[in-house]
Amino acid sequence: MTTVYVLRYSLPYESTETVSVYANLRGVMNRLEMMDANNSFDMDETVTIECQEVISEQTSEERLESMRCAVARRNNNKEDN
Repeated sequence: MTTVYVLRYSLPYESTETVSVYANLRGVMNRLEMMDANNSFDMDETVTIECQEVISEQTSEERLESMRCAVARRNNNKEDN
């Protein structure tokens, strides 16, 4: 699995949100420094940094199958009681 950093920012008077994805935290920090240098921060602006994982299709299929098995076991246990 790969980790990425997601930078989200939005203004309360706009209905849009800008999302950028970076391979490392330094990329996010560079973007924030650019915004600061351009004096583009608004007082009411919301800025969020998230650390997320990027998974392969194979991993997502394995997780889906695991979840399906867990649900089936849970349903079988309910029927036995």
